[in-house]
Amino acid sequence: MTPIAIERFDLGTIRGTPFGFTDAAALSNGDMVFSAVAEDTEDAFHDGPCVGAGIGIINDRGRLLSFDRIEGTHKVEGIHARLKGEVLELLLVTDADSREVPATLFSACISR
Repeated sequence: MTPIAIERFDLGTIRGTPFGFTDAAALSNGDMVFSAVAEDTEDAFHDGPCVGAGIGIINDRGRLLSFDRIEGTHKVEGIHARLKGEVLELLLVTDADSREVPATLFSACISR
């Protein structure tokens, strides 16, 4: 399948490290919620230390509505979202990049 459009988003940086998308979930209203991390690495295939993470929303027309940083340096690489009325319910999964450290599952709610 050929993409019909490509959009670029500047999510900012932390200490010079840019944020990059890690996952996204479509919402029933056509919007998309996404996770992004700032990972201190030279390329997309080799892991590096996570210096920050955030959650954002892009509307059904491709406009960035919000991007908010998460406290701490949890490397969020998976997201599930469900819109219930005016509340966005989230499940977030982390990746510590180590077989010895289990993933963590977080839940959060955002009032819209």
